[in-house]
Amino acid sequence: MNLSTKSLLSLLLLAGLSTSIQAAIKPYPSGLIMRGKYDGTKCEAPRGNMAAGYCQVYWKDIEPVKGQFNWSVIDNAITSAQTHNSGKGVSNKDGYKVMIRIRTGVYSPDWVKNDPNVNKITWYFKDTSANQTHQLPLFWNSPYQNHYEDLMQAAATRYDDNDSVGGVAASMCMTVHSEIMWNRTGRKEVRSTNMSAMRALGGNRYTNEKDYACLQRQIQIHADNWHNTPTLFGSHLYQEYNYSNGEKNSNYNKTKQLFDECRNSSKLGKRCILGNNSLRHDEVNNDGSINQLLFEVAQAGDPVYFQTNVFKDDANKPFGVNELKGAMNNAANWGAISVEMPMAWDCSNVHNKTGCTQAVIDQRQNEFHTYQARLKNNFRPADATDTNRYVRTRHNLSGAGWVHNSGALNQLSSTSSGEVWGLSGQSIWFRPSQHASWQRVSGALTHIQVAGKGRVVGVNTHGNLYQRDRTNNRWTGLSRPSLNSGEKLVTVDTTDNGILWATTSNNRIFKRTAAGSWSRINGGLKQISVNDNGSEVWGIAPNNSIWRWNGSGWSMIGGSLKQISAGTHGNVWGVNSNNTVYYRDGSRWQSLGQMKTVSAR
Repeated sequence: MNLSTKSLLSLLLLAGLSTSIQAAIKPYPSGLIMRGKYDGTKCEAPRGNMAAGYCQVYWKDIEPVKGQFNWSVIDNAITSAQTHNSGKGVSNKDGYKVMIRIRTGVYSPDWVKNDPNVNKITWYFKDTSANQTHQLPLFWNSPYQNHYEDLMQAAATRYDDNDSVGGVAASMCMTVHSEIMWNRTGRKEVRSTNMSAMRALGGNRYTNEKDYACLQRQIQIHADNWHNTPTLFGSHLYQEYNYSNGEKNSNYNKTKQLFDECRNSSKLGKRCILGNNSLRHDEVNNDGSINQLLFEVAQAGDPVYFQTNVFKDDANKPFGVNELKGAMNNAANWGAISVEMPMAWDCSNVHNKTGCTQAVIDQRQNEFHTYQARLKNNFRPADATDTNRYVRTRHNLSGAGWVHNSGALNQLSSTSSGEVWGLSGQSIWFRPSQHASWQRVSGALTHIQVAGKGRVVGVNTHGNLYQRDRTNNRWTGLSRPSLNSGEKLVTVDTTDNGILWATTSNNRIFKRTAAGSWSRINGGLKQISVNDNGSEVWGIAPNNSIWRWNGSGWSMIGGSLKQISAGTHGNVWGVNSNNTVYYRDGSRWQSLGQMKTVSAR
């Protein structure tokens, strides 16, 4: 069924219309993440209140024979995560996540290294001892990269739609460590030796230009294959090498160019998560380092992470639990949404990795609670329209305030990934992410809502109900509940799996199953909002009182709002009759400026 189209308001003269609409992405886990560090292939087991844990796996273990994959270690980790979430009574979307880091480079399979089109060299990491000697495939050339692309295609086919997988590391252009812009030529003691081998390959030799192109292609490979799952880029500043002496030079601007390319909406956009893998307590973010660049990215509203230094019992430069707290404090102050923890965080002796008990886990989780909460609060995003209808975005509860974005809307709805749908009058507009242009969508609605995975529903001026067919770019009509004469639907919201909640012009409440069956819900509300998995349902009564669904009825919540929005991870926002916007902080409402309407991500 087609909707009638209204004229475009002059305030929304927006460029960059497109015929296709991108799908929403999974939010990157916020809080504390266990990174693991293993010789071989192993996954972190869920424990404590950690947001996620890594599967650190060698490519040679995942694909020992070309095209024959062994995903069992990751599959088992996902099963453990789902059992853990079930035990805590949370959904896989909101609970503990499995992170995937497939280590390539020297850990590539022999069939890759022995491919005559790929080629390999003897390569040293720290020195020329046996345990520091590796066979490195020529990652800077296309034949190797083609194999990596096949690997990512297979991994994405298996895991991209799995809610238990929270992110995948980009690792194509690595040697030993997965910091993708670092350690190209090994440590300084062996750099000249490695550089000679890397340069003595004729047309296959290593160059800075090929290295940079490798990083660019890595972005494209992940953009082409991982459509729903965030990709993280762990990095130091980009390093260029002097061919004559092997010395390195860090290039801030080159790093920024790559970061900007990764975040471009035509590439990974919001699926690009940038970070650094060695944060200490005594570092700063105003010295031209990677910390400064990531701080700038965070201030622009994009999620960043930090991985801390490893525990070291070093008299000159120690790193223990107190130093770990300092590093977490830095990350939280600089706008990060997550911190990857070192191994042995849950051990009484973090240096010897002993005394690792449940009691220590509980103790450390208590010690780290404040930092975890601050990291989560650094990504409590919301979009809003101010009193002049201009779109504003806020990404955290401290630091930068509401940021002006393009567009002017009467009502809007957004996802955790930054996708926004909105109305100007009854004209419908869509923006894939905050860095993208607005797209005009055919039709006319008076209310619109989008769920995290991109399900869009709305009602028109006649109270007819519609859902967006994103495959065919059209609206399809849905059945309505049985209504009284003259009564019509006025607001509607949806979960990811298609359960609808709606209110009518008579303030009656209805719920629709994913199969299409409607039922009446007791109570009276003028507006209703449900989060992506349906675990949170909030509503506003005609007198502006606030109500929350408890599973069998409505519980009154203190305060007064004219509009409310429930997002992911308990992210709830609202606006009162004086156009003051509030967010829910535990059991309290905190004000954050003047807005007309708001949408929690």
